[in-house]
Amino acid sequence: MSFYPQPNSYQCGPFALKYALVMVGIFKNEDQLGISAGSTWWGGTDEIGLARAARRVNCKMKYIQSSNPNDARRMLNEKLSKRIPCILSVNNWEHWLTVITYSAGKYVIVDSGQDHVVSVVTSKQLLRKWRYKDEYEDYVSYDGYAVVPMHKVYTHAKFTVAKAKELMYERNKDLALKWNEYFTDVISIGKPRTKLTLNYISFAEFLRRNEGNLTRRIANWHGIPTYAELKKILMNMKFVATVYDIIIPSEDEHKVLIDLSALLMMYSCGKYGMDKIY
Repeated sequence: MSFYPQPNSYQCGPFALKYALVMVGIFKNEDQLGISAGSTWWGGTDEIGLARAARRVNCKMKYIQSSNPNDARRMLNEKLSKRIPCILSVNNWEHWLTVITYSAGKYVIVDSGQDHVVSVVTSKQLLRKWRYKDEYEDYVSYDGYAVVPMHKVYTHAKFTVAKAKELMYERNKDLALKWNEYFTDVISIGKPRTKLTLNYISFAEFLRRNEGNLTRRIANWHGIPTYAELKKILMNMKFVATVYDIIIPSEDEHKVLIDLSALLMMYSCGKYGMDKIY
């Protein structure tokens, strides 16, 4: 799973569902979801197909609808306050996008039809996109679907407005494109924090203690990667760990040092190669 634009005009539905699922720690390729949803170049993807694709990954889609913009916005905010991502039909039912969080009058949306897929919009901007107006009848509607997991979720993403803006920066383009890979490694190294989690440190605190030593040793042993290059990889991991609230149990600190050392050296050898040393 990566944050990148859709390659054609008819896959917005699978992309929107994909971006909703990643918020609850489910990673599926848009092509897989498109097959399940029955997406076609001539018909796109309808809500029935998206609901079928959601069921295949043990989720359900709950309908949100109102002809009143304020009521529609309140229903949407209620779902988002429970960390439930929502898919909205926009541009007069011509397109799908995903809303992942709301804070202080701002919405973080993921729109695969845009070059920068993650963006922050105001309530007014979102309602303008969301509004459906029938061209033949005097009828207005705001339609969407909450994507609700039917299983216990351990890794809700906490995409704040600030985090969304940070991911939009050009320097984080590689992080957006490799989001699934980073998440997979981070969740393998640490654990989601729960109410029962005791004796742990945050990923950020772990890196504060160890980042300098890790980058210096790997860069010096290999000889080519720079400290800054390796530090950027660790900062990307910290970003993902913060979004998903991944922590390091205190008893695992030494293991995590070994894990990160191995990952950084594999990155270095994969990018720059290495001669046999023994």
